[in-house]
Amino acid sequence: MNKLIKLTCVASLVAFSVTPCFAGFKEHFDLGQQYLTNYQYSGAITEFKSALRINYLDNSARLGLINSYLSRGTYYANTDHDYKKAADDYRAALFYLTIYPNANQVKNSAQTIVLVGSNLNKCLNAIEYDTSAKNRYETAKQLRAEGNFASAGYEFNQALSDESYVKDGLQQTADILKILGNEPKAAEYYQKAVAVAPNDITLRLTYAQLLDKLGQEDTSVDEYNYILSKTTDNKDVLYSLERIYKRKLEDSPNDAAITANLGAIMQKEGNYDEALRYYSKAEYLDPSNVNTRLNVGTLYQQKGDYKTAITAYDSILILNPDNVQANLYKAQSLAASGDKKAALDLYKKVSALEPDNETVQADMISMVKDTMTIPQFVEYIKKTYPNNAGDILYDYALDLHKKDKLADAINLYNEVIKIDNNNSEAYVNLAIAQGQNKSFDAALATINTAKSKFSNNSQIKETELSLKAQATDEKLEIAANYYNNKDYQNAINEYLKITPATADTMLGVASAYQNMNNTDKAIEYYKQALTLAPTNSDIAYYIAALYADKEDMENANIYAQKSLALNKTNKQAQELVKNISENLTAQNLDNAIALFDQEKYTESLNLINQVLASDTKNAYALYYRGMIYDTQKKYNQAITDYKKAISVNPDLLIVNYLIGVDYDMQEQYKNAMSYYKAFIATYTEDNDYLKYAKTRIGELAPYVK
Repeated sequence: MNKLIKLTCVASLVAFSVTPCFAGFKEHFDLGQQYLTNYQYSGAITEFKSALRINYLDNSARLGLINSYLSRGTYYANTDHDYKKAADDYRAALFYLTIYPNANQVKNSAQTIVLVGSNLNKCLNAIEYDTSAKNRYETAKQLRAEGNFASAGYEFNQALSDESYVKDGLQQTADILKILGNEPKAAEYYQKAVAVAPNDITLRLTYAQLLDKLGQEDTSVDEYNYILSKTTDNKDVLYSLERIYKRKLEDSPNDAAITANLGAIMQKEGNYDEALRYYSKAEYLDPSNVNTRLNVGTLYQQKGDYKTAITAYDSILILNPDNVQANLYKAQSLAASGDKKAALDLYKKVSALEPDNETVQADMISMVKDTMTIPQFVEYIKKTYPNNAGDILYDYALDLHKKDKLADAINLYNEVIKIDNNNSEAYVNLAIAQGQNKSFDAALATINTAKSKFSNNSQIKETELSLKAQATDEKLEIAANYYNNKDYQNAINEYLKITPATADTMLGVASAYQNMNNTDKAIEYYKQALTLAPTNSDIAYYIAALYADKEDMENANIYAQKSLALNKTNKQAQELVKNISENLTAQNLDNAIALFDQEKYTESLNLINQVLASDTKNAYALYYRGMIYDTQKKYNQAITDYKKAISVNPDLLIVNYLIGVDYDMQEQYKNAMSYYKAFIATYTEDNDYLKYAKTRIGELAPYVK
């Protein structure tokens, strides 16, 4: 549905420029006015922006730019009905009305701001714009990427209603103001952003550099010093500070404080000779300045010249024995030079002067770590720092843990838990250290205790799973070592210790029993493995192969077929099925022959039929089935089987005799004589069969014409 809205025409803003004329400014400004008068709004916007970049303070250029945006926005809305473009122009106008100017200028434009805001809202409603802070922030990013800086700046400010966008919204607005040339206003927004995110060093550096550029040296120095306190000798900051203080020194060459500060900057830059030169001059200008001597001491301390550093500190301590920094730095120098006892005495003195001095505490703790056993250290910390002994011991435990000093770390974690049994991390790290030390039972006991105290702690649950896996891996490794050394019984014992049982552990037990030639036990555990891994074709094959070794072809066939059902491409199973089939055939045939000899013809026939079902060309099965048919006087069926048998195996010469007899019994004398003759032609053994065949040939001769 088309949405046509009519926007209120905003009266043009008028101002008279009273600012100095800048080169090029007038040309751009006059062109802007000309374009605006001729309704060439885009050209006017370009020219007024150029003029404002030359002189950001010129109010007439700002108002000309605002009028151009408003005119073009109204044209987009009322003539083209392009409310999206209109909205962007109204945003830009509002940026120059509310963000870019000073407070008085904003106040003077209050009525216009209301009208433009109303027009913008109508456009946003027309395009069904999502006014959530998240969407406005995304819109601002897109507008900035497109180079539409003023519109972006307005939208970044609209996103400030959501705390998560405040810091970035303020910083982005500051960036845009700096791009558009209004650096003092940009500094205001950077200051606001820093107030929201005081630890954002990159942001503070940008702010400090802008202050420096604006000539606000004292404020910029404060920012640079803060950055230095949070970073490791930032080169950009040091260069900026050096430049500022050298400029200050040019203005005040005999200022001891400036000279000393320049020395400190040189020291941080690692330019020790220059630093000493400035320190010497500062001391000459102000011999009583303790800080300069202190800096000289720290410089020599940095260089590793502890003797000279101590001399500098002593010169301060003669005048002020309780100077905390001089005592502290001297203690550090004594410790570094190897005089631990003297250093410790000084640390104790500083600690008495400033009980909460964290540097002293850290240095003292570091010293006693090097001189005490773990039990001694624990007692010292408990006695000296009773209020935070747990934290100190925990930090040391972590440090030892990282260095793989597991026994000491475990002892300290246990001490931490004694002091504070609500430290869940201590339990977790203790368990991890115990696991790394291969004490898995102790590790799991620790985790179980932790679980009972912190039932909803996901880290504890994850650690438990990891430790159980590690414990299993360790037992598997022990079992595998026994197995590889052919100590199969101990391998079995280790595999069976692993709970819960897995397919791998059961396979290990089965394989060990197999190597011990205990086939029944091997089959038992392979079956357990298959229960745990029911889709594993190889395990089914192993069971089948063992049954085949036992000549239990029936069970061998069951598991071989199962193996193929799970993986029809299992070549070992395919070969085994073939071998089993051949063995079953031979076994059934042997049993059938035995039953035949016992005149159990029905049972024998059943087995022979099974043989022929799997091997239709088994000559002996056909031969014996033919003989069974003879006993049943089924001569034609017998003849059929006999003929098949001799076609498969021509060496079964007796078959010709049997066929001849069956034809003879049916009075088919011609056929009978033919097979008798075939029999005597190939049969060489002189026995009753040969004699009978010859006799019957003579007897049948009259009947065969």
